[in-house]
Amino acid sequence: MSEILKLYVSNENQMMKIANILATALPDKGVLLIEGTMGSGKTFFCRHLIQAKQRNENIYIEDVPSPTFTLVQTYIFEHTEIWHCDFYRINTDDEFIEIGIEEGFENALCLIEWPKNLKDLGLKNLAILEIKMGQKITERELVFVSESKKWEDFENKFKGIVF
Repeated sequence: MSEILKLYVSNENQMMKIANILATALPDKGVLLIEGTMGSGKTFFCRHLIQAKQRNENIYIEDVPSPTFTLVQTYIFEHTEIWHCDFYRINTDDEFIEIGIEEGFENALCLIEWPKNLKDLGLKNLAILEIKMGQKITERELVFVSESKKWEDFENKFKGIVF
């Protein structure tokens, strides 16, 4: 098991810088479970991560809306797809099957907000990013852990971030 890594963020600009740095180290396939309370910045982080990857690949910078109501938004890149998912309203295994998430697990990089019980599905190439609220309204603590080699570059970039 890899070590548990932590970053302390004092404002949105730092969160955007983190997304820009980490976008260069995203694996082509895998699952990033993004945990945190309502309003912690899960969608904000995903939005800036996806847009940074779009900038890095010199493709059109899309609006990245929250997938709260669509459940899944997909973004096409040269070597991968990113599936940005929000499972806040998903309650049963049948609902996961209906949206076809297995295809995403096999063929894409899945950024999953509100992952609930997905950790128990035996997913491969899994990483977890928890965003915790700080004492001040703009402060956050980011906690990252993964046991997958797919996330090694991401982990190394995460370790190197200093403010």
